[in-house]
Amino acid sequence: MNFAPIPALQHSRKWQVWLLAVVLALLLTETIVAAMSWLLRGVITWDYLLTGLVASLIVASLVSGITVLLLEKMASLDRNILQLNTIIDALPIPIALFDADRRILRLNPAFSNAFGYLAADLPDVETWRRKAYPDSDYRYWVTDEWQRRLNCEPPRFEPLELKVFCKNGITKNVVVTVTPLGPLCDHLHLVVLYDVSERVEAMNALAESRNLLQLVIETIPLRVFWKDRASRYLGCNALFAEDSGAPDVATVIGKVDTQLAWYRQAELYRRDDRWVIESGQAKLAYEEPQITSDHGECVLRTSKAPLRNRRGETIGVLGVYDDITEFKQIESELWFTRAMVDKSKTAFYWLDENGRITYINDYACETLGYSRAELLGMFPWQFNLDLSEADWPMLWQRLQAEEIVVLESRHRRKDGTLVPVEVTGHYIRYGDRSLMFAFAQNISERKQAETQLRIAATAFESQEGMAITDADAVILKINLSFSEMTGYTPADAVGRNLNLLHSDIHDGRFYDEVWSGLRRNGVWQGELWNRHKNGTVFPVWQTMTAVRGADGAITHFVAAMTDISERKAIEDHVHHLAHHDPLTDLPNRILLSDRLRQALAQARREQTRLALIYLDLDQFKPVNDSYGHDIGDLLLQDVACRLRACVRRESDTVSRLGGDEFVVLLPQIDGERDVVAISEKILEALSRPFSLEQYAVNISTSLGIAIYPNHGADVKTLMKHADQAMYQAKCAGKGCYRFYGDSAATPAGDG
Repeated sequence: MNFAPIPALQHSRKWQVWLLAVVLALLLTETIVAAMSWLLRGVITWDYLLTGLVASLIVASLVSGITVLLLEKMASLDRNILQLNTIIDALPIPIALFDADRRILRLNPAFSNAFGYLAADLPDVETWRRKAYPDSDYRYWVTDEWQRRLNCEPPRFEPLELKVFCKNGITKNVVVTVTPLGPLCDHLHLVVLYDVSERVEAMNALAESRNLLQLVIETIPLRVFWKDRASRYLGCNALFAEDSGAPDVATVIGKVDTQLAWYRQAELYRRDDRWVIESGQAKLAYEEPQITSDHGECVLRTSKAPLRNRRGETIGVLGVYDDITEFKQIESELWFTRAMVDKSKTAFYWLDENGRITYINDYACETLGYSRAELLGMFPWQFNLDLSEADWPMLWQRLQAEEIVVLESRHRRKDGTLVPVEVTGHYIRYGDRSLMFAFAQNISERKQAETQLRIAATAFESQEGMAITDADAVILKINLSFSEMTGYTPADAVGRNLNLLHSDIHDGRFYDEVWSGLRRNGVWQGELWNRHKNGTVFPVWQTMTAVRGADGAITHFVAAMTDISERKAIEDHVHHLAHHDPLTDLPNRILLSDRLRQALAQARREQTRLALIYLDLDQFKPVNDSYGHDIGDLLLQDVACRLRACVRRESDTVSRLGGDEFVVLLPQIDGERDVVAISEKILEALSRPFSLEQYAVNISTSLGIAIYPNHGADVKTLMKHADQAMYQAKCAGKGCYRFYGDSAATPAGDG
C-alpha cells in the first residue's frame, strides 16, 4: 500500500495508465518476440514483430483495465480508512484499540484530552490498568470484572462503570464498553470510554439536593404534605405522619383524608383542596379544627398552594400547617389576663427604667382620679408623697436584683385627697426592654382593721383560753391562756383541727350534736372534758361562736374555754358525800336505790335476773359497848373492805344503809347458785376474827336474799323482801342466809 508508484498511478488518468501499459507491453513483448525469432530463424522477421505488436496491445489493454479497477478499489479503501480515522479522531468520546496481545494500537485525541495519557504512555493494557487504577484491590476487581464480561457466552460486554485516575491526578467516572472486532480485524478490541463524571456529579448533587430538601422538610417545625388532584397523599414529613396516626411516612402515601385520624374533617379538607386546584390560587394562614390521633381536638393554622409541574400545569396541592392549640390557649389566657388586669380592683401599672409610666389599668385611673392619657408618661413621684426622684435609682437597683419591693406610702389623688396604699414592685426583662410592674392596693380599710385588730388582740389575750379556726375547724390562732390550759403551743396547734382536744369521755355523737347546734344556732356553750397535751383530761366551760361573712356563710369559729377543774372537784366532792357513806366510803341508800333502779331497767330489757343481799352484823352492839365507838367504826370499815373483796364484778355494788346494815346488789345473775356462792363467801369472810388495834373481835352476820323477778319487780319491794329475809335469818339463829320466802335459815358453812 505504501509502494511509491502506486500513489502516482492512483492520481493518473485511465488513458495514461493504458498508454503506460501499452508502452511497457510493446517493449517487453517485442523484445521477447525478436529474441525468439533470432533464436529460431537466426533472423528477425516482420511477421514476428507484427504478431508481438498485436499481442502486446491486447495484453496491455487487459492489464490496464485490471490495474485501473484495482487502483479504484485501493483508492476507495484508502478513503474509507481515512474517513474512519478522521471519525475516530473527531469523536469527542475517548476510544482505544488493542490487539489480541493486549497491545494498545491506537488512542484518539479525545482519550488523551480526557485522561492526559498519550500513546507513548500506554504501550499495553497492563500499563493502562496500573496507571488508571492505582489501588491494587480496585485494579484486581476491575480486571476480574473485565475478563468475566469478555468471557461470557454469547460474547457480550455489558457496560462497566469505573473510576479512572487521570494523569493530572484527577479521578473521573467513566462507563466502559468493549467490542471485539473478530478474526477479520486480527482479533482487535475497540474500547469506548464515556466520561460520566458530570452526570455522576449531577446525580450526586441531585441526590444531595433531594436529601437536603428532605432534611429541611423533616427539620422545619411544621407539618408538610402534598397531594394529587384526587386528594391522595403523594408525600409528607414525619410530623405529619405522626399527627395522622400512621406509623411512618410510607403508610400515608396513597391514602386520603377519610383513612386518617381526622376522617371527620375529611370533606372540609377536600373542599379546600378543590378550591386551590380549581382556582390556581393559594389559600394562606387560615384556621381549622382537627381530630388528633388520640381522639382529642386541636386547632391548626394551614396554608395550601397549587402544586405545578414544569409546564405550569396544576397536578395537586402543597400544604403546610402548624398546631396552634397552645398558642390559641395562650392567646385566650392573655386576653383574659389583660381583661382581669384592666377590670381588677387593684391599681396596676408598668414603669420603664427611667420611672416613666408606660401602662396603667382602669382601676388605677379611677383611684388617682386622672385619665389614662394624663397618667401615661407621668412619674410615680408626681403623685406618691413618699417617693422622690432621687429615690428611683436605688429602687431600680433593688428591682434588678430580682428583689420584690413592698412599700407603704400615700398617693395623692388629682383632687388633693390622700389614699394610703401598699405598693408591690417587680422587675421583668422582655427582649431588650426592662420594666417594673407594680400593684398599688388601697389599704384604708386595712389600716382601720389593724386598729381594730390591735384592740381585739388585747382582748384576745384574756384569762380565758381562746382559739380561732376556719370554717373546717382548723386552728388559725390561739392565745397564751389556751397554751397554758391545754399544753399546746401555737406551733403545736396552728394548722391542726380543734378535735385534737377531744377526750374519750364524750362519744362521736355528742360532738356531732355540738357542731350541728353550733352551725344551726351560731353559738353553743356547755361543759366539756378536753384532753391535755400530756394525755390527762380536764373539764372546761366552753363557748363556741360561729363567725359569718357578708353572704351569711360561716367563715370562722371562735372557741372560748374556762378551766372548771377546781369547781368540778368541789361539785364532785359534794356529790360524792351526798351518795356515799362518810365512814366506809360505800354507796349510801340514795346511790344504791339509783343503781338498783338502773339494774332493774336493764334486767327488764334483757330479761335477766338480779339479786339483793341484805346484811346485818350480829353482836355489833356489844363491840360498841365494850370497846367504844372508835373500835366500832374501825370494825365497820374492815367489814366494808371484806365485802368489797367478796364481789369482783364492776357492776356489783356494796352499800351501807346505816348502822351495821349493808346491802350487796348483784345484777345479771344466772341463777340462785351464783347468789349462794357469794353469800357463803361473805359469811366466811366476816366470820374470821378482826384485829382492831389491840383487840381481837369476832362477829357473824345474817343475810337476807331477794331475787328479781321472783321476789319483787321494783326497788321498794325488793328492799323490803330482802330485809324480811334477813330477819328470818336472824330468827333462824344468825350467822346464816335466807332467801325471801324460805321457811328455814341456812347457817354459815351449811350447804
